[in-house]
Amino acid sequence: MRITIICYARFRDVFGEESIVEVPDSATILDAVRLLAGRVGPDADLLLTPEGLIRDYVMVVHQGSRILPAEAGTITLSDGDTFTLFPPVSGG
Repeated sequence: MRITIICYARFRDVFGEESIVEVPDSATILDAVRLLAGRVGPDADLLLTPEGLIRDYVMVVHQGSRILPAEAGTITLSDGDTFTLFPPVSGG
C-alpha cells in the first residue's frame, strides 16, 4: 500500500514536505511513522522515543481528526491514505 505523510515546520525540514511510504496491508499510523523515521537515521528521535513509539508532543491528523500518539498503533491505514504530522507549536 502507498501512504502519503505530510510534514510541517521542523518535521518538514528533516523528513520532507510530502513523503510516500510503502507499507504492508493492515499497517497502522505507527508503522508508517516508523518507516518514515527510519529514512533519516539519528534524526528519527524527533518523532520516536527510544522504544519506537510516537513522541507525545507530535500531533497527528488523519481524515480530519487528531489522533493521539498513543492511539497511532490502533489506527489501520488504507491504500492511498494521507496523514499529517505537526511538531509542537511555540511562540506567540
